Amino acid sequence: MKKMMLAAALLLAAAHLIYAQNPGTDTGDRIAERVEAQETESSDQEALVKEIADAARKAGKGNPKDADKVKEAVRKKLDEIRDRKSENGKPGGKDNKEVKEWIKQLKRDLMDNAYVSLPQLGDTPLLCSASGTGRTTGQVAVLTLQNPTNLEITVDVGPFFIPSGGQYQPYIVPNIGSVSVLPHATANVPLEGYCADIFTKPVPAGNEMPPVHEWVNLSGSHALPSTWAPNPANGWKPAPGSSVLMPGTDRPLGYTIDVKKHAAEAAPLLLDALNRIAETYDELNNEGTITTPFSGNPEKERESVIQQTFWIYAAELTGKAYKKDDFKANTVRQFEEATGQDFEKTDEKTRSGLNAGVDQFWNTFEAVGAEAKVLKG
Repeated sequence: MKKMMLAAALLLAAAHLIYAQNPGTDTGDRIAERVEAQETESSDQEALVKEIADAARKAGKGNPKDADKVKEAVRKKLDEIRDRKSENGKPGGKDNKEVKEWIKQLKRDLMDNAYVSLPQLGDTPLLCSASGTGRTTGQVAVLTLQNPTNLEITVDVGPFFIPSGGQYQPYIVPNIGSVSVLPHATANVPLEGYCADIFTKPVPAGNEMPPVHEWVNLSGSHALPSTWAPNPANGWKPAPGSSVLMPGTDRPLGYTIDVKKHAAEAAPLLLDALNRIAETYDELNNEGTITTPFSGNPEKERESVIQQTFWIYAAELTGKAYKKDDFKANTVRQFEEATGQDFEKTDEKTRSGLNAGVDQFWNTFEAVGAEAKVLKG
């Protein structure tokens, strides 16, 4: 009996040793098994399960010592499927909404369970700093990563909530990406994001952003748990008249919060709302139901509609309403700065055109917010 127990212990120790020596292979196998456990409802989903599982195992065999590279390879595979067109028996999300939604949910599941991730900035020796660009939307900051070590370091960058620092705008950087920094090298990473406060100015170009260690890391916070609810002990104040909804539901949130004082508490809600707004805009635009004065410039239109709709949500969340009159005042100001004219002294055609554009834009913001289920319709 003792010999059998000793043999079993030796086998177990050997198994642990193999596991420790081949973390990449093990990670590839675990991701593949997780994907294969997914419920499928179509032949397209079944084909994708096989494709992703095969890619995970292949990445594991190709990187037996590096679990992070395996996770990065799987994430790239998911993004490739999401962005490609269907062809030759390989379904893609670019022209197939079912595939796009299924891939999105699968990616969230894998990321939330740490199957697809890389170390975050705070978990590495990288020296991090950031500066503003003067922009409210789009490339809002430049993140500088300095590697003082003798090894190449690959990290996840985003999603983040960048606090205001008291004087300037806070930002949401919703996307996640990986960055590799060579030994003793520096990488400058552009950060694409959206402002979370219409009432403050952007960080001027070249000015330092708040220290990176103060940023709220939102990895794994792509959607709030269905059981989440505002807790007054965490800074939430009752606001029964607010138009803000629990993202993705028809239920009023019923609370406001001071984002500057409670950034970590508010940030996941803001990210969830922003993601839903962006996804809804893309869906409505693909259906041809988005029309604004910027329709001739798709990139500018997308950026503007998402930002403005998010501003309405974020303002309501803090108890500072952002209304149509505020949007018009900002639009008039921009017109006057661009033309050097006094808007009230321009001709009737110019004034009517601007007012009509304001109406069209605002109707679009409200429609996107309602369809995304972040604002009351």
